[in-house]
Amino acid sequence: MPNTLKPKALLNRLRTEKPSFGRNMLWMALTQGVHRIARLGATLIAARLLMPEAFGIAAIVLTVHELVNAITHSAFVPALVQARDDAFDMLCNHAHRLNWLLCIALMGLQCAIGYGVSLAYNDPVLFPAIAVLSLSFLCLPPATIHAARVLRENRLNVVARAEMGQSLGEAVLIIVFAVAGFGFWALVLPKLLTAPYWTYVYRKATSWTPTPPNHWRIPPALTRFSGPMIGNEVVFAFRNHMDYLLIGFFLSLDVLGVYYFAFNAGLGLSLGLLRAYSTALFPHLCATSEAQKGDNMLRGMRLFARFAVPVILAQCLLAPWYVPILFGERWVELGALPILILICLSALPRIVLDTCSQGLRAAGVPGIDLKLQLLTTVLFGVGMMAGLPWGIQGVATGILIGTTLAALPAYALTHRRLAPTTPEVLSP
Repeated sequence: MPNTLKPKALLNRLRTEKPSFGRNMLWMALTQGVHRIARLGATLIAARLLMPEAFGIAAIVLTVHELVNAITHSAFVPALVQARDDAFDMLCNHAHRLNWLLCIALMGLQCAIGYGVSLAYNDPVLFPAIAVLSLSFLCLPPATIHAARVLRENRLNVVARAEMGQSLGEAVLIIVFAVAGFGFWALVLPKLLTAPYWTYVYRKATSWTPTPPNHWRIPPALTRFSGPMIGNEVVFAFRNHMDYLLIGFFLSLDVLGVYYFAFNAGLGLSLGLLRAYSTALFPHLCATSEAQKGDNMLRGMRLFARFAVPVILAQCLLAPWYVPILFGERWVELGALPILILICLSALPRIVLDTCSQGLRAAGVPGIDLKLQLLTTVLFGVGMMAGLPWGIQGVATGILIGTTLAALPAYALTHRRLAPTTPEVLSP
């Protein structure tokens, strides 16, 4: 008789077993499952209550926030996860102080960008929404180093708890605000209001207390590794959101709203799976020897592809049935269906791109990853601009072609680079 585990027994086993790539993948898959179910419920309500223009405004606001927020994702956490044991505590103390300064500066930066964006799109409602969302940066410094310590210890159950709580909270608030008639604010405010929960989870998970350094000299390990990482994340975020900026600027916010809906309804599930995979893969590769990183990277990609590829293809094939049933015929009439399918297919080459990116970062060569990110972004941009005369369907086709073309050189270069001769991890 097969050995099956009930849900409660499975959760207990996940909590007690030694961290591993498969276990961490399971945690993150569970997280993304909860996230997608919660987002599906919120999107079902929002799609029937909000107009396309509201989705378009929210797309611009959230895009600006994600571009600025990309700096916080990569400023110090990856460097701390990779740091040598004998320098780890010292780097944590320096990173904690610097992170406060960084997040305060990013608040001002987001407000300044928001003012410029509001003028560029000739829409006065954009600036206050972008400025209000910048307050979420105040929730990051109290727990960013705690999050880095959790990742270093491969405790992705904590990451799962933080992300699941945020996802459920955001979904509930989106529904409440949409029903209450908040318009586009229903898609923006929940991200700000759930940020304190992220801080609470990581503060509770780790009892670390910072010790202020006695000098302001920044350790070379933080600058050498974090500089390219910030470039990687900003370029990556820009590539993932540049289509919103182009469509909103060259077409209209109404058209952007249709595209934004199709993107989230189609690629949302796939991006969730990719995020779970990337989050689990990076600390797993960091914990392996240099000679094994290449083999483990390919093994992880094959393991993930066995599960993700059938899910992505099934989503594309079933889209003509579930989109009108779940979200309403209005979105089909507005042309969202072919956009959804094309964008969803672009998740297939993204598996290769994300794998290569995490492999190069874990190998301590984020500079090479930055070059690949720039190449991919150029191909994205060329594809989207070439397809722009054909509207949002042309943009979606350009994304699919650009992503596929970028995956080929990325895989070839990464496979050659992650040989046993990979340079040793940077030290302070």
